[in-house]
Amino acid sequence: MSTRSFPGMPLFDSATYFNQIPRNSVFPDASPAVEIFVLGLSVEGALDDFRYTKDFLLSYSKKSQDTYDKFRGDAERLLLWSWLVKRKSVSMLRRRDLEEYTDFVAKPDPSWQSESVERRFTRKNGLREPNPRWRPFRLAGGGKGRLNTKSWQGLFSNLSVYFNYLMAEDYALGNQIPIVKKNCPYLIQQSGINTARRLSELQWEYLLSSAQSMADKEPLHERTLFVIATLKSLKLRISELSERPNWLPVMSHFHRDHEGNWWFRAFGKGSKERDVSISNEYIQFLIRYREYRGLSPLPSKDSSEPLIESRADNRGLGSRQLRNIVELALNEGCDALVSDGFTVEATELRAATTHWLRHTGASMEVAAGRNLAHVQADLGHGSIRTTDELYVDSDNMERASSAKWQEV
Repeated sequence: MSTRSFPGMPLFDSATYFNQIPRNSVFPDASPAVEIFVLGLSVEGALDDFRYTKDFLLSYSKKSQDTYDKFRGDAERLLLWSWLVKRKSVSMLRRRDLEEYTDFVAKPDPSWQSESVERRFTRKNGLREPNPRWRPFRLAGGGKGRLNTKSWQGLFSNLSVYFNYLMAEDYALGNQIPIVKKNCPYLIQQSGINTARRLSELQWEYLLSSAQSMADKEPLHERTLFVIATLKSLKLRISELSERPNWLPVMSHFHRDHEGNWWFRAFGKGSKERDVSISNEYIQFLIRYREYRGLSPLPSKDSSEPLIESRADNRGLGSRQLRNIVELALNEGCDALVSDGFTVEATELRAATTHWLRHTGASMEVAAGRNLAHVQADLGHGSIRTTDELYVDSDNMERASSAKWQEV
């Protein structure tokens, strides 16, 4: 991270605290520093920018925490850049400005970057104080921080929704994002093999073994082991394991049917619930984790304990906290691979994210011959075509195999 100080600060807190702001209030009472910062800017329209953006985020904050986080991140970065770099209201940005912004996103100023994900706000004396270590961008490296094609598509999609909202409110004159996207030199139109990012059998073996070793050495890491096993075996999105404003995963979401089969009730995209089937081997990880927490071996319909416990009573963990847990285990797995001489595999594993575990679980089940429709139902895909395109790569494997022995 650059030694130069960052001139801005985070603007919007997590969904939990954001939703506590009264609808008719512009600024959160718990974060007076935000109000001081915005009102102290010598930018005409900054207050209105903040007000309209806050109202925009309000429409998403109670639906899905992950969706709120994505819109918040992209809108917040654009606001800060518009105010601190262009010194103008976001409503006054034109096509050339937005093209300049994409250049900035592709290569942010070092003072706008941090080496790791930092909390936006911390609690101090009963207030939510901006974290001075927070930055809008993460330093690129090891596969993290640098935008890939999918990330660029997400950025343009989120900003287009944002500007459409501002237009509907008669605040912005137009939406130039589609034109900027069309001409963006960083958005590569891909026509290659469309497969999910996943771990190899070797990488998964080392990751799981490392998590088990961590738990054996330090009981506090029983939680780490359970999170790793759950994300992969149940093929969950990180949001489906985390506490959200309208959902707290609890132990009773594990349930057994009349034939003795175990299921997990997940709350996924589009506020849709689904039941995920559970393997016999995974049950042993559930039993181990519950016994570590001093609970009965298996949950009942009355088990109200948070699925992943936090240090606070009767609270779960948020997505960011869960990602930190997974990243710690990934680092241990990388170190173990390097120690045994698998440097290439370790380098690939360092680029992995929590979502790779979901892809890994689904890919391995499909490769093992499990019915594709059953995998689709567990994943919550609306179409079996999505599951097929992401996880069935037998044709590509045959193509790769046939090429290996061709002469030069």
